[in-house]
Amino acid sequence: MFKQKYWVLFLDFALLLLVSIALVLVEFGTIPHLQSIGFFCGDPKINYKYKGDTVESHVLVLVTLIVPYITAIMTEYFTKDTNKFDSGRYEWLKESLKWYRKFILGVIFVFFITNVGKMLIGEPRPHFLDTCHPEEAKNCTNKYIDQYTCTNKKENTYNVRDASKSFPSGHASISVYGSISLAWYLQDKCKSRSMLLMPVLQAICIFWAMFCSLTRITDHRHHWWDVLAGSIIGIVISTYINGLFDKQKTDNKSHSTTETWSNETTDNGYLTGRLLNVVTDGKNPTLNL
Repeated sequence: MFKQKYWVLFLDFALLLLVSIALVLVEFGTIPHLQSIGFFCGDPKINYKYKGDTVESHVLVLVTLIVPYITAIMTEYFTKDTNKFDSGRYEWLKESLKWYRKFILGVIFVFFITNVGKMLIGEPRPHFLDTCHPEEAKNCTNKYIDQYTCTNKKENTYNVRDASKSFPSGHASISVYGSISLAWYLQDKCKSRSMLLMPVLQAICIFWAMFCSLTRITDHRHHWWDVLAGSIIGIVISTYINGLFDKQKTDNKSHSTTETWSNETTDNGYLTGRLLNVVTDGKNPTLNL
């Protein structure tokens, strides 16, 4: 049993490492676009000024990764079932880690699918011309250019290369995934007597996703369809991961063992008892004496 668990953890770590390396290679251009990302010179949709980010990438990642874990720890601690957690002092921490592991799995899926989309499709950002300054766009009108050279020396290589990675929106995909997953978790775990607490917490989650997504349009960092595609990715992955987690919990409950105490009378008239195990297979319970 121990060896099997060890190999499962090793396999999970190896896959996580491989996917992480692939994401880094794609993000920093070691793995190039699989097709040329061209543009129409003079296209007003890619002629906006670069304004920066209202929600910086590091802020997005920190909020998406840290806030859900802190929330899960607090939720498990304050809603813990004393009967369930008597067997271990820190079972609430184990429960939060169990959920967070699946949450991180979804984050990796979102990052991977989003970056694959950027590599396969790409598309110039709304500020592409301002960031790239392509030489070939200076003396042309309404011409499609797929071979060009960026001449902007004020921007670093990463920003210039990133200007052609508009589709889909990574901010939208990761913020929507994180917000829906956390709202889903709170709905499942919190049984508050307050009528407003749960809706307010879930509304904060949804507001964060909307804020991160819509500011990508107002910052001229993405087109609206990039944000829509990223949001769909986040919704689909969140639904899949949380649905899978719910199914596993249902399967575990259907194959659970409960203990009950049976009172019996002995031949000499004394009352005694026996501990019985009732094993359920999801349909018919069986009694182990």
